[in-house]
Amino acid sequence: MSSQRKIDSARANGAKSHGPKTEAGRKISSRNAITHGLYSKGVVIAKESREQFQEMLDAYIQQFQPIGLVELDLVEEMVAAKWRQRRLWSIETDLIEDQVLMQTEKLDEKYSDYDPHCPLSYAYAALAESGSLPFLTRNESRLERTYSRALKFLLELQRLRKSENENIQKRTESQIRSPKVLPPPPNHHDHPQRETRNEKREPETRNQKPAQQHRPVDVTCPNSLA
Repeated sequence: MSSQRKIDSARANGAKSHGPKTEAGRKISSRNAITHGLYSKGVVIAKESREQFQEMLDAYIQQFQPIGLVELDLVEEMVAAKWRQRRLWSIETDLIEDQVLMQTEKLDEKYSDYDPHCPLSYAYAALAESGSLPFLTRNESRLERTYSRALKFLLELQRLRKSENENIQKRTESQIRSPKVLPPPPNHHDHPQRETRNEKREPETRNQKPAQQHRPVDVTCPNSLA
């Protein structure tokens, strides 16, 4: 059983939480209750605070920003593992404290003076012999592996998603910066059409020497002397 001191402490801590203060916070909390209400029923047991579990789940969602059902499932798996692990911590504390009280009573009956650490040592020995402490240790290790595995898968999925989004963004920006340029249309003024075969070229007269005129050669024989 829990000591009266722990019961009073739990009541005091529970009284500190009064839920969200603002209207926006209350709306978010109500939506979370609808979304994760069924899930919390499978994790939170009686005497545990569903509000605290919901706050923990909301904090993880706010930090990791899961997208899609798979990422959300991994976040919920992490929260469930951590919630159960903390439950084991509480159980272990209760068991040790109860055993310390029992061992203290036994030591007081047998001895008038003893080392203050003796009750704790006997308490651990008794819990180990009963199998309670090894059982808690094995379950805590299992939940720690579950938490670490879910965290690893979540970060890997988000890394792949981020890399894919960056590649898509780079391709889009590249298409925007470098649009497809069409070649310019041909300019007829820069490239005059060639003359057809039927067209006659005008004779070129520039820098051309004039044709040489030949005088007629007199081929008559001179008159003979008289």
